[in-house]
Amino acid sequence: MLRGKIVVIGAGFVGSTSAYTIMLDGLFQEIVLIDINKDKAEGDALDMAHGISFQKPVSVYSGDWKDCADADIVVITAGVNQKVGESRIDLLRRNADIFKSIIGSVMKYAPDDVILLTVSNPVDILTYITYKLSGLPKNQVIGSGTVLDTSRLKYLISRHTGVDARYCHTYIIGEHGDSEVAAWSITNIAGINMRRFFENYGKCTDEDLQMMYEEVKNSAYEIIQKRARHTTPLRRLSRV
Repeated sequence: MLRGKIVVIGAGFVGSTSAYTIMLDGLFQEIVLIDINKDKAEGDALDMAHGISFQKPVSVYSGDWKDCADADIVVITAGVNQKVGESRIDLLRRNADIFKSIIGSVMKYAPDDVILLTVSNPVDILTYITYKLSGLPKNQVIGSGTVLDTSRLKYLISRHTGVDARYCHTYIIGEHGDSEVAAWSITNIAGINMRRFFENYGKCTDEDLQMMYEEVKNSAYEIIQKRARHTTPLRRLSRV
């Protein structure tokens, strides 16, 4: 069943990709992109709209704060970019100021039952800031948390074992950041306890597990460093 409208704030890598994925999933009747760079938002929206003949009926367009008026969900991906060598926490002061403006603008128009999904970094703190600034009940303010980190760990376990990542079950818990924790004790591969799996089907040392954890924790820094070598001057609003 199609929902009504979802608004994505921030037309950077994460925002535009999220809007595109939402369009492919066919979950909403309306998808709105909002960005400080109006041309970027309009260009991305047009690019997606030109492909809707291959999708379920959907309206994709760029908009402004007034388009939050009848939104079911508002996804916030906007914020300054994380620089090479910069931690997510280093972004707090700059992104907190941006969020004060964003949340005020959203809540000026959004309905009382809107759900706010925070994606920007540092996501855990900014989710709390969103909750406090919005005045919404806590069950209507959600952070993406460690979903991305967990997916990264599943990928690495899959690569190490050769088992489809969809059958590698694990979690990264805690913050989306340098203090995150790998929940090895509840990790299983195709329903088999991780330790038992490795005993029967392949060797995995504590060093291997630590290496996977470190790679997950440092993935964002590696991605940012590699992207920085090929980034154009166009301002991006994204999260890693």
